[in-house]
Amino acid sequence: MALWVLMGVAALVYSVLTGLMEGRGARRAQQRILARTSTLLHPLPRHGYRRLHASISGRALHHMVLFIGFLVVAYAVAVLLRLLWAVLALWF
Repeated sequence: MALWVLMGVAALVYSVLTGLMEGRGARRAQQRILARTSTLLHPLPRHGYRRLHASISGRALHHMVLFIGFLVVAYAVAVLLRLLWAVLALWF
């Protein structure tokens, strides 16, 4: 049970950090686009500023998949480590 709680907390931290890195990267990309926009010739582009943001539901789904994927991989590694521990215990 403690393993599941630990893996859940680790997966939650992983997905939060991934979200923060994604948000930071999107903000930098948006700043680059705004810096390239010529303000001398056109105060506003013809159709407004372009956005790089994906839909909120798409990003939420992406982070849920990351969360579940992290849990699956962490559980598989834990099972393999237990199996390795059992095999090594037989030898020694």
